[in-house]
Amino acid sequence: MKTFGWWLVLGMMSVSGCVTTAALTPKGQSVEIVQQPPTTSCSNLGPVVGKGGGSFGGAWISDEDLIRYAYNDLRNKAGLMGATHVVAGAHQMGHTSGANGGATSTATLSGIAYACR
Repeated sequence: MKTFGWWLVLGMMSVSGCVTTAALTPKGQSVEIVQQPPTTSCSNLGPVVGKGGGSFGGAWISDEDLIRYAYNDLRNKAGLMGATHVVAGAHQMGHTSGANGGATSTATLSGIAYACR
């Protein structure tokens, strides 16, 4: 029975590694993605990183959805910081490899969060 418990814990950890953030939270919905720092009176809140996909489940998600999930995660995290805007950089795609080839499994975005009045 103890062996089964360890496999259950390992399985739960594996599943949690492939969770994606598809939906925007209410705070995330109020964050705007911009290409340049806002010109209004804003405070730099620091860096923020958004991720979509995961080691196990990401390979079965389209690249477009992985990128969308990463943007949503970026906005949600920035919203938790109190941001109104995020200057986002280019996305990065992560790949897995194996005996039968590889697949895109993650998308990552980094940016700087700003709180503007």
